[in-house]
Amino acid sequence: MDATTVSAAVRASNDLTARWCDTLRTDTNTVLSGAGLWPLLALLASAADDAAKSELTAAIGRPAASAQAEAIELLDIIDHADAASAALALWLRPGLTLADPSWSAALPDGTVETLTGQSQVDSWVAEHTRGLIKQLPLQLSAEDMLVLATALAVKTRWTKFFEPTRHKATGSWAGHPDWLTRTTTDLDAVTVLNGENPVTRVIVAGRDDIDVHLLLGTPDSQPGAILDQGVAALVNAIPTTTAANLPVGATGNGFTIRSVDGAKDTLRLTLPPFKIRAAHDLLASAPLFGLKSAADPRAGQFPTLDKDLFVSAGSQDVIAEFSAEGFEAAAVTTFAMQVAALLHPPETKSRRLELTLDRPFAFLAVHRPTGLVLVAGWVAEP
Repeated sequence: MDATTVSAAVRASNDLTARWCDTLRTDTNTVLSGAGLWPLLALLASAADDAAKSELTAAIGRPAASAQAEAIELLDIIDHADAASAALALWLRPGLTLADPSWSAALPDGTVETLTGQSQVDSWVAEHTRGLIKQLPLQLSAEDMLVLATALAVKTRWTKFFEPTRHKATGSWAGHPDWLTRTTTDLDAVTVLNGENPVTRVIVAGRDDIDVHLLLGTPDSQPGAILDQGVAALVNAIPTTTAANLPVGATGNGFTIRSVDGAKDTLRLTLPPFKIRAAHDLLASAPLFGLKSAADPRAGQFPTLDKDLFVSAGSQDVIAEFSAEGFEAAAVTTFAMQVAALLHPPETKSRRLELTLDRPFAFLAVHRPTGLVLVAGWVAEP
């Protein structure tokens, strides 16, 4: 991906993803979607004023004047992908009229609906995540006046399936019984990212326009540092070395290149399948996402919507599964807004490259044409 071809919205979303990944712990499986969150923060920024506007624009890395259009652009990129889809919803409690109707008029057709109850929003979630997630990651209350949500889904099948295999892992994953392997001729799929600590990246290509980047750092590297390098490599912001250019005997994180009989170079990739689900309380990291003032219940800062509204809750639910046949993921991100005056603050010869991921590693699901990171995660235990 040429850095000059990456749109401002994609770059800003990926930057948010990288900053969020910097907060991940090494001992816990997790997955997150900056691409599901960034459009909502951008929409809030476009409707905010005062301190909330300043904090939100800093978090999204884009000016408020263009934020609404760029939020729609990002969702449109996902929704027009061959192997991904995205949806946006805005539900309004009966009796609430937006202060500036032109703001909601600029949203895609069918986005704005009257809020009738939990079953309504849960049905929307199930529909737009292809059934992977069944309900909104918030339980609605009678005080919720406005609910804003995105849903995205990813499903791709590998160009070549993996097969079950046996592998004797050492360290913390010793004795794990389930492993996948496959052999291909594509050494170009493996790259060493030469940051402060080297990271081995292998790209597992989907049959359509989604790839999964598997990232293995040094044993003492933090998840955020590894994922930061993976995101930086999407815009050529880090030096790289392609494994196809390395000689016999070369080694790195998880791999070695040795000489074997045969006419073609081969790549044998071994890793465990994984299925990860994570729930995130977005207000627990309010400063990271520019939500500190937006979530202050003492005063509303969204005059475009309603001058008395504040962000009362924010959550994201994400699921990702890597199997022998392919990869699928879904994310639902939502914010609820309530009237400030009514509430208390919320609680807070030939060569063979053999690459084995048998200790904690990271992953990115990437829209190949644009470089947009759809989901990112860390596999602490298979």
